[in-house]
Formats: sequence, structure tokens, C-alpha cells
Amino acid sequence: HDSVTGPSNVTRTQLSAAYPNLEFRCLRKRDWSLPHGLKAWQHMFWNRPQFSVGYRLMMRWYAVLIWFYLSEEGYTHVMRMDDDSYITSQIRYNLFGFMRQNNKRYAFRQPTVDDGVGRGYNELIDKFLDDHPNVTPPAQIELYKKERYLGFYNNWFMADVSFFLSQPAISLLLAIDESNLIFTQRTGDLVIQSTLVRLFLQPAEVHWFQDFTYEHMTLCKKEKCGLDIPRGCPQNGGMSRGLGQYSDKEWAEVVAKKVKNRFRGLNCIISIGETYVGAKDVRDCQKLSSRCGFYLQLLDGANETAKRSTWQDYLTSMMAIADADKALQFALANKSTVN
Repeated sequence: HDSVTGPSNVTRTQLSAAYPNLEFRCLRKRDWSLPHGLKAWQHMFWNRPQFSVGYRLMMRWYAVLIWFYLSEEGYTHVMRMDDDSYITSQIRYNLFGFMRQNNKRYAFRQPTVDDGVGRGYNELIDKFLDDHPNVTPPAQIELYKKERYLGFYNNWFMADVSFFLSQPAISLLLAIDESNLIFTQRTGDLVIQSTLVRLFLQPAEVHWFQDFTYEHMTLCKKEKCGLDIPRGCPQNGGMSRGLGQYSDKEWAEVVAKKVKNRFRGLNCIISIGETYVGAKDVRDCQKLSSRCGFYLQLLDGANETAKRSTWQDYLTSMMAIADADKALQFALANKSTVN
């Protein structure tokens, strides 16, 4: 819940009645303040000034400060879910129990590629690795550098808090924070979390959840985003179909179609795939045959090929129905002409 002020007392009472363990906490001033030496008026000179100071404070919170706060509060694990994210299928097991029982220290739902790291970020990472040559296995570094920008959408993630506060992750995290790149270059929390996870966790410690349907979508707010995304169309993210959720027909003609129909009349380019509908960032990264596949295939949960896909059969049947309909229309037209 992101808000300058908390919910009203009436709302809190209603929520407490329905969810007795729910709490709202106000962040401390030190958790939502600019680092020493930075001033809010400087924002207009920072990279990508359309992102506000508040947005950058949010990025620093999820990249750096949240781990200290949660540890002080006695939490061992955390799950983030933005207030504009949606889980639209049932989860019939305890996610935190799954993480503990399977020795997972980080988990995500949607992979993506984010190259908006800002000037100086790659150089900072390389210098840290050069200065600490034994900090992580060479094979891990090679895997990271093969595609630096492969990351995990962290509008939904789960994590073991202690990982981010232990060596070597904490040293690199503090080096990133002290560089002020989060503010001056808009280096995002997605990028920072993904870097630490990929450099310092073995693939066996990372889980890609794919068994529930999840949606998070960011819409273009400018006249045009990039080369082909008009205002109001999905710029990032979309809906990912949970494995085993819905028949192909139900997914394509009901669930995904409802998502696509929200943008009717806006000239959006939104294709419906077997497991995803939305912007191209997730669509272009989630397949094991994509540029992200070399890493994703190492993770538990990357089981999209575990069973034979029926999607192509569905598409073939739809094409057959369309062809038959065209043939029927052609025959009716000819009959009308003859008569």
C-alpha cells in the first residue's frame, strides 16, 4: 500500500475484521529521505527526470532499506505484491513453507529484460568483481555477463531477508547505495535485486513460480512510448497464465480476451500467447527458447516443456474453423449469385 497517509479508521476497522493479522506501518523518516548530499531540487538534472523523487525513494526502499527494516522487525522472509497486481487463480499451499522446505532464497513470477540501468552501473559492478576476485565463482560471473539485463519483475517477489544482509550481497548493495545511482541515474530496484540474485545465489536457490495466474501491467502515460506503444496501451508486463490453469479455449477466448478487450479502440498491439498476454517485455523473455532461456532453464519451476503443449493443436483447430467458415460464406455467396 503506497500512500502518504494511511487508510481511514473506518477502513482499518473493516480490514481488521476480515484480516485480523493485517497491520499498517508508517515508515520512519530515515527510510524515506534523500541520502546525505542530495537535494530534491537537483531532480531536474538527474537522468530520466520524469520519474519523481518519491519514485526514486520507493526504488531505494525496495532495493536497499527494506532488508534492514524487516530484520529489525524480526522477519525472516518477505513477499511483495503491489496494490495494482492481481493473483487470479487459487494457490493451495503455503508459499513461505515452500521456500523454506526447498531451500529457496529468492522467487519471482515474471522474467524480463531491463537495460535501463543508468550510466556507470555496469562499471560499478565490474569494479566490485575485479576488487573481490573470489567473491563468487567465475562460472556465476560468466552466466551473469552473458545477459546482464535479464531480471525479475519484483512487483511480486519472495525473498529470504538474510541473503541481502549477508556477505557478499550486502557489500555490493551498500556500494550501489553509496554511489547514489538510484537517484542520479534512476537505477531501479528490479535491476539491483536481479544483479545480487544472479551473481550470488546458485540457480538451485532461485525459484520461478509458474503455477498461478498473475497480472501486473504498466500503461503508457505519454503520447507514445518507444516506437509503437500509444498512450494507454500496455508498456510493461501483462497477465501470465498459471500452468494447468484454464483450457486453451477458456484462456484464449475468455481470460486473455478480456485483458485484450480493455484496450479496444486504442490501437494497442497485444498478442495472445499460450502462457501470456500483454506487453512484449515479458513475452520476449519468458520462453526457454528466448534470450533469457539459458538462465531460466536452470531454475526449478522452468517446466513449461514438462508436458506436451496442446496450444498448437488449439490454434490449428481455430484455423480450420475459420477456413471452414470462409468456405461456407463463399458457397453461400455463390449460391446467392446463381439464384
